[in-house]
Amino acid sequence: MIDTKLMTDISEYCKQLQKNNSPLLNHPHFRNFLIDLVKYHGMPGCESRISLWPCLDDKTPVTVFDKYYFYQDTWAARKIFEIQPKSLVDSGSTALLVGIISQFVPTISVDVRPLPISLPGLTCMCASIKELPFKNHTIELLSSMCVIEHVGLGRYGDTLDTQGSIKAFKEVSRVIKPGGHFLFSVPLSHTSGLSFNAHRVFNKQQVLGCLQDFSLKDELFLFPHPGSEAEIAKLQNFQYCIWCANLVKAAT
Repeated sequence: MIDTKLMTDISEYCKQLQKNNSPLLNHPHFRNFLIDLVKYHGMPGCESRISLWPCLDDKTPVTVFDKYYFYQDTWAARKIFEIQPKSLVDSGSTALLVGIISQFVPTISVDVRPLPISLPGLTCMCASIKELPFKNHTIELLSSMCVIEHVGLGRYGDTLDTQGSIKAFKEVSRVIKPGGHFLFSVPLSHTSGLSFNAHRVFNKQQVLGCLQDFSLKDELFLFPHPGSEAEIAKLQNFQYCIWCANLVKAAT
C-alpha cells in the first residue's frame, strides 16, 4: 500500500519544481526517480528521515570517465614509481595525480591556480611554468600532464602570450638537471594549430625541437585509448591524440 503522506510530499515537491521552472520535470529519468523513491520508501528498514537529491544521469551501463586523463595519469604515476626520484616538481597536473604521488614522493606542486589544500608530503606554490621558482639545473623530475598546450591562452587566468608554450619548454630545460626526467603530455597531430582559448595542438618535431638537450626515453599515444604513432596520420582537421612522453636531459 502506498503511503498517503509520501504521495502528498511528492505532489508538493513537484509543484515546487514547477513553480521554479525546474528542468528536472522534463528530465527523461525523473519519473523513474519518483518510482524508485516510492519503492524504496516501502521497503523494510527504510530510513525515517529522507531528503530528496535527484541524481538522474548516473545510471549508465559503464562508468563514465575521461579516458585521456585516466590513461595519461596512470602512465605518469607508473613512470614516477619506476624512476624513483628523491623528490619531484609538478606543474599543473590533475590534483588527484599530484595528491597521490605526494604520498610516496615529496612533491612540490606549482600552478597559476595553486591547490588550496594542506597535505603531508605536498607543498603548493603559485607560479607559472614560464617562470619556475627554482635554480638552474636543480630538478630531478618535473611532471606536467596536459598543461603546456594551455600556456598563454588565458583559459586559466594566465597572461596572454603567443609564445607561452615555447617559453614553458625553455623554462623546463633550464631547471631540470642533467640526467633528469621531464614527464609531460600535449595534444599531438601531424599538423600544428590552435583552438583558442582551449589549447594548442603540436606536431612531434615541433616539441622535440624546443627540447633539443633531451632524448626521448618512452612515449604513449592516446586516441583516447592507447594506439600507435602511425595513427596520427589519419587525424583530420583539428583532431589530435594525446602524446605522453618521458624525456631525459643529456648529461654534461
